[in-house]
Amino acid sequence: MANRSVAKVGFQVPDEHVHNITGYCAAEMAFEDANKKGELPFDIEIVPIITRKNIEIARREADAFTKLPDAIGVLGDLNSAMAVSTKDIYAKAEFAQLSSEASSPLLTPKGNKNFFRLVANDEVQGRELGKVAAKYLKCRNIAVLSDNSAWGRPIAEIFTAEVKRLGCDVSVEFYFTEKEENLDFDDMIEQTVAAKPDLVYFAVYWNKAHIITHRLRDLGVNAVFLGSDALKPFAFLEVPSLDKVSPYHSLAGVDIRIKKSCEKFFREFALRYPTMLNAPQYAAEAYDIAGVLIEAMKRAGKIDHKQVLHELQNIGTYEGAIGTISFDENGDLVNPEIGLYQCKDGLRNYIGPISSLVE
Repeated sequence: MANRSVAKVGFQVPDEHVHNITGYCAAEMAFEDANKKGELPFDIEIVPIITRKNIEIARREADAFTKLPDAIGVLGDLNSAMAVSTKDIYAKAEFAQLSSEASSPLLTPKGNKNFFRLVANDEVQGRELGKVAAKYLKCRNIAVLSDNSAWGRPIAEIFTAEVKRLGCDVSVEFYFTEKEENLDFDDMIEQTVAAKPDLVYFAVYWNKAHIITHRLRDLGVNAVFLGSDALKPFAFLEVPSLDKVSPYHSLAGVDIRIKKSCEKFFREFALRYPTMLNAPQYAAEAYDIAGVLIEAMKRAGKIDHKQVLHELQNIGTYEGAIGTISFDENGDLVNPEIGLYQCKDGLRNYIGPISSLVE
């Protein structure tokens, strides 16, 4: 519609190839639909905030976005470490920041006012994974490997504390140093092999975990592999033909293939972005963070980022693709779903909600 004002919503992304990012596509779909319906007194434009996965660049671009006169809120980052690196900038400028994937506990400390997410806080996910290791898989000698990132270290520490509480022995607790960042895993591999664990827990992103799992299997480690949802689309712990037990991982979000409330969204998303169906994890959450922000814009009724943040802080409940959404006082999703999966032949096989598996 001609002569309508335009509100800019930033989406923090690693590069300009935004249509390779499931979450960006889902949010774009929500904004395009809102513009077509004309339910707001202005249109919405999604603006990529490109970080290059570099903290200095990310902070510079975040600061620049907050100075745009029509900027109204920010989505992302999808990566915990990058989200942590810019959170203070958005908070100081009183911008709402919403993420569908960033799970680090550092993002929603007590007293947080501007960050909201639709994925489980790793305080929850780490403890649930600890219960999987001790109660569901019944392992007792555990090696914990972490990439030492703003996501990897906290969830590894939470997992470690939980398995110890449940009576397990943590024989290895290894955090990446500069050597491992440069793909020299010899020390980590040596310690893990020597410990003869019956379970290895990975708080490591898929690319480096892929190398480590293959080296461990090649050296005869038959331990069960368990990881969190940092695999995204990749069955990154699987070593075909060498796994005596197929590896497990969690997903701290809904599975749109089986979640009843996601059916309509799934159909529409598949038609609009068919190439995204090979990695649909967190698509519904990204659609819903955009939806929650749109609802706050409706309540604000004007392009005013401070008013939008105020409305988000008082949003109450929102019915989204993932179901009924509400946030606690620190911006965390109330009653998040965490599912357990087992990977075999490149496929992610759903076992069930962890809460019911470890009762």
